[in-house]
Amino acid sequence: MRSASAKRNGLTEERIDEGIDNWRDSDEFTDAEKLALEFSELMQFEPEKIDDAFYARLGEHYSTPEMVELGVFIGFNVGYHTFFRTLDFYPMFTPDGRLVSQEESRRIYGETPVSHRDDRVVRALAESMEDVDDRPGR
Repeated sequence: MRSASAKRNGLTEERIDEGIDNWRDSDEFTDAEKLALEFSELMQFEPEKIDDAFYARLGEHYSTPEMVELGVFIGFNVGYHTFFRTLDFYPMFTPDGRLVSQEESRRIYGETPVSHRDDRVVRALAESMEDVDDRPGR
């Protein structure tokens, strides 16, 4: 979700947070986007609720190939995030896009992932940037 191409195309941390915290009531998302977010939530937490009626609702906004692509993308993401949690694996990139070690990522993100706009992440990221600036040759 936080890919470089998504950010180049206008994805912001505010929109990510809105999509996580408030998508049902948000004016920031179209009906089709809200349905895709619902699909994602159901895939992760209640896949048994994805039935013919739900697919019919999806079909009001998406073609069959688009539904397949969306389902595969969601399934892949749910799967690899679940797998990474079993490894206690942290994001490899900072909110500003730098590649970092697992130790630095843990320091930045903390024990529980939070919004990149959270004060703890912002402070840790600033400290991380100070460390980069203090490296020899900088």
